[in-house]
Amino acid sequence: MKMKQTAGIGLVAVMLAGLVSGCGSGNDPAPASPGTGAGTGTGASGASAIKNKDVRVMRTYHAGMEQFKGSDNYNDNRLVNYLKEKSGFNVKYESLPKDNANQKVSIILASGDVPDLLFVPGKSDYFKLAQQGAFEPLDDLIKQYIPNLNSFISKEIMDASKYDGKTYAVPVRVAQKVGAGILTRSDMMKELGLKDPATVDELYTTLKTIKEKKNIAPLTGTGGNPGSFMGSFLPYASAYGVGTSTVVKNGKLEFSWVQPEYKDFLTTMKKWYAEGLIDQEFAINKDVKDKMINGTAAFSTTYWGDALTIDTAMKDKKNGGTLQYIAPVTGKDGKSGFPEEGFPGAYVVIPKQAKNKEGAAAFLNFVISKEIDEFLTYGVEGIDHKVENGKKVMTPEQSNNIPWRTLYFFGDSDPSFFTRLELKGFLPYYEPLLKFKQIREETAYAPSIEAYDTKYSELRNFAEENALKFIMNKRDLGEFDKFGQEFNAKGGKAAIDAMNDWYTKKK
Repeated sequence: MKMKQTAGIGLVAVMLAGLVSGCGSGNDPAPASPGTGAGTGTGASGASAIKNKDVRVMRTYHAGMEQFKGSDNYNDNRLVNYLKEKSGFNVKYESLPKDNANQKVSIILASGDVPDLLFVPGKSDYFKLAQQGAFEPLDDLIKQYIPNLNSFISKEIMDASKYDGKTYAVPVRVAQKVGAGILTRSDMMKELGLKDPATVDELYTTLKTIKEKKNIAPLTGTGGNPGSFMGSFLPYASAYGVGTSTVVKNGKLEFSWVQPEYKDFLTTMKKWYAEGLIDQEFAINKDVKDKMINGTAAFSTTYWGDALTIDTAMKDKKNGGTLQYIAPVTGKDGKSGFPEEGFPGAYVVIPKQAKNKEGAAAFLNFVISKEIDEFLTYGVEGIDHKVENGKKVMTPEQSNNIPWRTLYFFGDSDPSFFTRLELKGFLPYYEPLLKFKQIREETAYAPSIEAYDTKYSELRNFAEENALKFIMNKRDLGEFDKFGQEFNAKGGKAAIDAMNDWYTKKK
C-alpha cells in the first residue's frame, strides 16, 4: 500500500501551516549557533551599519500564532530571541487579524502608525495600494541592503511584482512547484493487467476495461464547489491545449473556455459521461477521497496532500489499495501538462511612512540568508534537532514542538520546504509530480488588471456552469458558439482585451 516511487526525480507551498503542527515548549535554554559554515553574509554587517535598531514587522495571520505554550509567545521564544541577538535588531512582531486583513491594512496605512515591514495579502490589494503611493520604492534599498534577494527569488517573479517599472515589494516566495496530478488505484491496474495510459485514447480504453471488469465509474472528480471542476478535469483539458485559463493565439491571449479546442474537450467528456466512465455524481461531489479509498473510483485529479490521506486510510482499512501518480495524458498533437505553481499570494512591503526603512531592508536580508533559513528550519541543536555525521537530523516530534517557526520566514526556500514535507510524510506524494510537464498561465505574471481581476471569478463560474451542462447533456453542445457570445457579453471580451493591453506590450 505504498506510493510507487519514480527514479531520477530531482529536487515550492505556500508556507503551509499543516506541514508543521504541534506544540511549543516553555522555558528553554539559550540557543546555540544555528549552524556551521558561512554566516549571514551582508545581513549582520548591514545591520551593524544601521543606527536605528528598532524594527516593527506585521505579518498576515498564521495558525502558528495560536500554538505557543508555556511562557513562549510571538516575541519571546528561543528562535525569535536568537534572531534578535544575531541580527542586532530589536524586532517587534505583530499580526494582522485572521479576518478582513486587507481592510486592516488600509486602516493601518491611513493611520500613519505603520510597521517597518508589512505583509500585504493578495495581488489586487498590493497593486492598488502601490498605485496610491502607499509603499516605499525598494530598488535602491535592495541594491544597498538586500543582496540575498538575488539568490532567494527569481527575477521573473520579482519583475511581475513591479508597478510602473519600480519595485515596491518582495513577493512572499512560494516553494511549491506542483499541486495536483492524476492519481490512480495502481492495485486495480495491476489486478487487471493494465498499463498506465499515455494518451487520451489509451485512457478511454483503460476506463472502459475497468468499468467492465469492476462495475464502477472509474474516473471521478469534483464539481460541487466554484473552481473545482476546472481543477478536477484540467489534465484532460490540457490534452486539448486548454488546461489553463488563457491560451496564446496569434500573439494574443484568449480565454481557453470559449475556444474550439475546449468544445472538443467537452465533446470527449460528454461521451465518457454518457458511457458511464465518469462518476455520475461528479457535478455535486465536493471531495473524492472516500471514493478512491473505497475503490469505487480508480482515477482522480488529486492534490499531493490528499494523496497521503487516501494512502493512510487504505493502510488502516487493510484493503490492499495502492496509489500511483501517472504522467498527464497527451492529446493527438502531443499537448499535455499540469499548470505550474509557485506564485506569491502575499507581498512584503515597506510603507512610505515607515520610521526605519533601512533597518527594515537589512533585517529582511538577514532573515532570508541561507544560515538563518536553516536555523528556522531546524531550530536549536540539542533541543529541536541533533547532528549526525555532520548532518542535521530532526524527528517529526521535534518538528511538531516548534510549529510556530514558520511565523518568522519571509518566504519559503526549497530546502526548508522539502525538509518539512519529509518530516510530515508528504514527500513520497509530492516528489513524483515534479518530473511531469508543466504548462504556463501567462496572466499569473501580470500585474493586477482591474477589468480582468474583478470579472475572473464570475467568468470562470459561468464557464464551469455551462461545461457541466454540456457534459451532462443538459445543454446541447451545438450551442457552444452561443455560450461564447454569452461569455463575452458578461465581460469576457472586455477582460481579455484589458489583459492583452499588458501582454502585447510585455512581448
